[in-house]
Amino acid sequence: MKLLSLTGFLCGMIALQLQAQEPVSDTLQLKGIEVKTRKISRAETSVNPLQILNIAQINTVAGNSVAEAVKTFSGVSLRDYGGIGGLKTVMIRSLGANHTGVFVDGMPVSDIASGQIDLGKLPLDGLEEISLSIGTSATQPFPARAFASAGMINLRSIQPNFEHQKTHGNFRLKAGSFGLINPTANLSRKTGEKSWIEITASWLKSDGDYPYIVDNGSAGTQALNRNNSDITALSAHARYFIHLSDSANFHAKIRLYNSDRGLPGAVVFYNPQSAQRLTNKDFVLNLQYQTKNHHVSTLGSAGWSRAWLRYVDPYYLGQEKLLDNRYLQNEFYVSQAVDITFGKFLSASTAADGVVNTFSSNLYDNRNPLRLSLLASGNLRYKRKITETSTGFLLCLIRDKNDSGYQKDLAKFTPFASFSLRMLNEPSLRFRLMYKQSFRMPTFNDLYYNIVGNLNLKPENVHQLNAGLLFSIARNNQFAISGRADLFINQVNNKIIAVPTQNLFVWSMRNIGQVQTKGIELQLDQHSEISKNLTLNLSVNFTYQQALDVSNESLSSYRQQIPYIPLETFSGMASIRYHAVSLNYSLLFNGFRYISAANTWENMLPGWWVSDVSLSWEKKATKLSYQVKAEATNLFNEQYVVIKSFPMPGRSFALALGLNF
Repeated sequence: MKLLSLTGFLCGMIALQLQAQEPVSDTLQLKGIEVKTRKISRAETSVNPLQILNIAQINTVAGNSVAEAVKTFSGVSLRDYGGIGGLKTVMIRSLGANHTGVFVDGMPVSDIASGQIDLGKLPLDGLEEISLSIGTSATQPFPARAFASAGMINLRSIQPNFEHQKTHGNFRLKAGSFGLINPTANLSRKTGEKSWIEITASWLKSDGDYPYIVDNGSAGTQALNRNNSDITALSAHARYFIHLSDSANFHAKIRLYNSDRGLPGAVVFYNPQSAQRLTNKDFVLNLQYQTKNHHVSTLGSAGWSRAWLRYVDPYYLGQEKLLDNRYLQNEFYVSQAVDITFGKFLSASTAADGVVNTFSSNLYDNRNPLRLSLLASGNLRYKRKITETSTGFLLCLIRDKNDSGYQKDLAKFTPFASFSLRMLNEPSLRFRLMYKQSFRMPTFNDLYYNIVGNLNLKPENVHQLNAGLLFSIARNNQFAISGRADLFINQVNNKIIAVPTQNLFVWSMRNIGQVQTKGIELQLDQHSEISKNLTLNLSVNFTYQQALDVSNESLSSYRQQIPYIPLETFSGMASIRYHAVSLNYSLLFNGFRYISAANTWENMLPGWWVSDVSLSWEKKATKLSYQVKAEATNLFNEQYVVIKSFPMPGRSFALALGLNF
């Protein structure tokens, strides 16, 4: 009986199984469930100080170049000589522009002549992310040069999405005050199952004749228009990408930049005129080969950059009554980086770069300086649930030589280390500590420039120490707030400065400077999803820093604030979005600065506040989307200067129309 019962039970189960396989006339539709959660930003967990602007924040920036976006970061001091075409360089935590590395999609941007990258030449269009890191600690394969600078600005381009169509692009036209016109076009095409190509071009023109008010002291004020501040610039790049296999891809990029611009001179008493011209012709070729599997990632890079520059001053008071300087610099580099993961907790990376820099100029007695550099880096990371430790080094071997027989070799070893501890899970609370040594080589201008140059210069050495707290609170995707507080100390030894020699008209570069900087950075970011169609984002940054000259106790400049470093800076960004409309407001404050090492009232530049506002609207259709953006820069028409005697533009307006297809 038991056997019969068991047989019957099995037969019944088989019958039910067969019945379940028969077609069913009625189908039960289950409603999908949407799960929302907030993606944690890398800045909230980074062992090193890290600030990030995502694509939504970049789109709110009122301006045309990367400089307008970077100046909103804490710890950044922008040197701006006015106008759209004016030179724009940044100093991070008062270390000088030479200590800031700039990378575009992991590829370095360099200037062997001055060592300072003009961020005004890098457009905002097409960027997905802008990040600023202090004491760089890469968590992915990166060239060794990423560890060479005290701080790094990394620009990441938007990657085309071919999920719905093989060809797409966009066109944008921006026009505004002071004769501004800026059309930009982009076209992307999927060329194969695993490859695509992209071409982007941007043309910018501006008269730059903005009004300003000059204070002539007892003679009163005078309303003038800035002259010789025009610019015409063409920026273009082409990219090709191919997936060679499931774990390997190849990326090639060509970038062109041609510009002709006037350099507005210093406004001196009753003489605001200037006729200096600057012409740039840049060409950059970068190649990348990247592989990635479960345990090993590699990045191979190679590149060539050529930069031609011409500076003309027709009213130069010299023997030839004309100054016509021409510079040509070339850079060739190769790099190989490897990142290896050992289990769940331990990973290591290493990289080796070879760089060749050549330079020629009609000012350098045709000595054709050459620099050969070999850089090797190593980094070891150990990450557990509540702790993360990273330590590494950079080894640099450098040889400088020229046609006159000069040769100098340098070997430099610089270590770095960082540590973080998660003290609370909810709300999240982390402590981090970082130490880094870095240096910057004398530029070719420092070494070879006529009369001023000094071949005996030593590198500037930098010691950085940072201790900080990070916290974040999140309630799903509806509300999130995060903050960071960092205390930092920087010390620069063998600082390279220009000092008078025979007289006030003959200067030379010397290693006599020592600067010590102490400061604090405070950052707060908040995101609120008030309703399904209404969101609010707020970000504020504050920096206080004392950058003191501690070179020589016998000098009057001892323990005085170094020139053009404000004690206090503040920036804030607020954005509210309702359906397809977004209203954005940004505020930037720089406290008073001194124009020389003598911190006297006569040498003080007053602080200033500048507000920008923009209003944008976006309409999405099946295959097209439209954007309209109106912006006002320096909304309250603040009359101010960043560099003495170089007035900045007052209020200006711009309107941008965009089409995506």
